[in-house]
Amino acid sequence: MLSKKVTVPVPRITDRKVRKLLLCGPGPCNLWPSVTEALTQPILSPLCDEYFRIMEDIRNGLKYLFQTQTDLVLAISGSGHAGMETVISNLIGPKETMLIARRGIWDERALNMATRYGINAVEVRIPFTTTFNLEQIEDELQKWKPTALFITHGDSSTGTVQNLQGLGNLCHRYGALLIVDTVVSIGGVPFFMDDWGVDAVYASSQKALSGPAGISPVAFSKRAEMKINSRKHQPPFYFDIKMLAQQWNCYGNTRVYHHTMSPPLMWALRRSLQEICTRTLPVFWEQHATITAHFCKRLEQNGFELLIPKAEDRLATVTTVILPKGYDYKEYITYIRDNHNILLFGGLGPTAGKSLRIGIMGVNCTRETADAIVNAMIDALKNLKKCSL
Repeated sequence: MLSKKVTVPVPRITDRKVRKLLLCGPGPCNLWPSVTEALTQPILSPLCDEYFRIMEDIRNGLKYLFQTQTDLVLAISGSGHAGMETVISNLIGPKETMLIARRGIWDERALNMATRYGINAVEVRIPFTTTFNLEQIEDELQKWKPTALFITHGDSSTGTVQNLQGLGNLCHRYGALLIVDTVVSIGGVPFFMDDWGVDAVYASSQKALSGPAGISPVAFSKRAEMKINSRKHQPPFYFDIKMLAQQWNCYGNTRVYHHTMSPPLMWALRRSLQEICTRTLPVFWEQHATITAHFCKRLEQNGFELLIPKAEDRLATVTTVILPKGYDYKEYITYIRDNHNILLFGGLGPTAGKSLRIGIMGVNCTRETADAIVNAMIDALKNLKKCSL
């Protein structure tokens, strides 16, 4: 009788064969082999002792990754945008002002997100091939007196890295919190949360950490924690850091249930952090700097132009490259994917149609990978016909 009530036919879902590519765009990155293995670890109850021990391991690893001694360190269920939404919605209430230092697409996303929460979001813009200096930001802090400044450390849409030294002290001088996006920079570029006076930071697992997307580290300073505890607004239930801090046992006296996180993603993040801790941050940072410098040198030797003119502004995890005139970016990327099994990305946001975005980070940060990409790019120039201009 029940079968007569089934009006939707059984779909035909068959196995699909997917070709494994060398992922050299701005993310996601390929996984560490150990992270792939970690994804098969046992599924755990969110209330068992082993679950909380994994959380403790992750928190200790994140303190090292962010270089902070704050207690309010944990990971959010969701990709990097979940981290962005968490820090914005917890720290800034409706009608409060958030200043956004805008040079790429992620700053645009922060503007969009803040507006949806009724936040007075204002922006200061610069050309996307440059980064901010303290004088530019101080002028805006004086003008707007914001609750917080939002800035992106490493911007994967432009291939720039923002110098953050002195910015925290500057923000605090004007009563503002400093919020930083480190999604594509963390692990691959030096970052010192406490030393630089960063009040809230978020990252994600699928870039230089070489893990799967879907879990996003966050950390809050004592100053930010005070703001959270005195806030007059309520953030979304799912991203309420007060409740999440209890689930993550951030203060050592709570083990409560908030929501069921993904155990495979927690195992994976734990293993990614273990890989970095084994190498140590200074070694991993130097590896990214050295390999990217080698990559850029080979590109320029072979007639490619780097989008970001100043070397000090270039991000070590994602490099933006201008193709010689006459080549179609989409056709160029497709050729390299089909003939060399390497996935590169075109521009995004302000760089759409203007550059390639090439990621050499995490497990893929090797001289062999860098050389393979350059050789594929040279081959594509030789075999593709130029478009008529």
